[in-house]
Amino acid sequence: MLVVDQKSLSPAVVSPVRPALEGVSAYKAGMTLAEAGRLAGRADLSKLASNENLLGCSPKVADAVQAALASPEIYPDPYCETLRAAIGERLAVDPARIVMTPGSEALIDYLFRAVLHPGDSVLLSSPTFPAYAIFGGCAEATFIDVPRLANFDLDVEAFKVEAAKGPKLLVLCTPNNPTGNAMTGVEMAEILAVTPRSTVVFVDEAYREYHQAFDTLELLKAWGGTWVSGRTFSKAYGLAGMRVGYGICSSAELTGYLDRIRPPFNVTAISQAAALAAWDDQEHLERTVALTIAERGRVEAVLDAMGVERTQSAANFVFLRSPSGAEATAARLLREGLIVRPTPVPGGWVRITIGRPADNDRLIAALPAALAL
Repeated sequence: MLVVDQKSLSPAVVSPVRPALEGVSAYKAGMTLAEAGRLAGRADLSKLASNENLLGCSPKVADAVQAALASPEIYPDPYCETLRAAIGERLAVDPARIVMTPGSEALIDYLFRAVLHPGDSVLLSSPTFPAYAIFGGCAEATFIDVPRLANFDLDVEAFKVEAAKGPKLLVLCTPNNPTGNAMTGVEMAEILAVTPRSTVVFVDEAYREYHQAFDTLELLKAWGGTWVSGRTFSKAYGLAGMRVGYGICSSAELTGYLDRIRPPFNVTAISQAAALAAWDDQEHLERTVALTIAERGRVEAVLDAMGVERTQSAANFVFLRSPSGAEATAARLLREGLIVRPTPVPGGWVRITIGRPADNDRLIAALPAALAL
């Protein structure tokens, strides 16, 4: 007699991952050139969605990368000592207080994992960079959100009230992504003045080269608590594809804890060589930053002449409100070969990178039709 096994052929399997991850959404990057090409049916694209420096990195990077390719069989320096020394010398910071990371997102991951217990509070101000919510959610933290003002400036007084309560981690992003709004030194000093030294302060300065109105490190040092300033080679230095970021920490001890979390060879030899060459070419950095700021002004003047609502961006992008909606505007611009970033910020807000002059010419010509109702 044939006995049939009546158990399900596909028994339910309990997920092995932590339940906290169920409430976390993966980061959604800007549209790639390949994806845009398929959707638009064209190859002449201007990628204005991810805030890269389309003017390019220092010409010295190519030779440095070529030299680094000579020994791909050798592991990279696990501590990036040469690069850290160069950064430390210019910033007058002990290299032992600098941690190197594959992009500044990794720094956020390392820091959040190092300091947050389940239930710890993270103070931030939305809309802002989504990585904070992702890595904070993975750490099972709770969030205290002080929404930004109508013009997307930080609500400093409301933020000070929450900072004074002593959250475990306080996050300041300046210039802020995706809005571009920058803080003043006075505002940061006022916030730090009421923040207990038991709070860990993280200042995200990914776009600092475009806005250096005050010395963040001096303000943090004067405050005296535990802090990290996050910076990157992905934006103004033009090395987004190389993935190099770094954090300046309040102490070598904190750097040591982050070193325990990060993978030992987290920045490739090629990336280290590229970053060092870019770091040493300050003339190229200053030239491309100045051109980007001038081009941003040109785009902003056109937006103002059209009566388009926008923020006072201090970064390498503009943040504007489209009457026709963010997704519709992005789709219209894509048909013209322009890749921009629609955002989920209510009201139809779109983030557009400032590109090369020719890219910006195309953008300016396409904007009236793209923004029309």
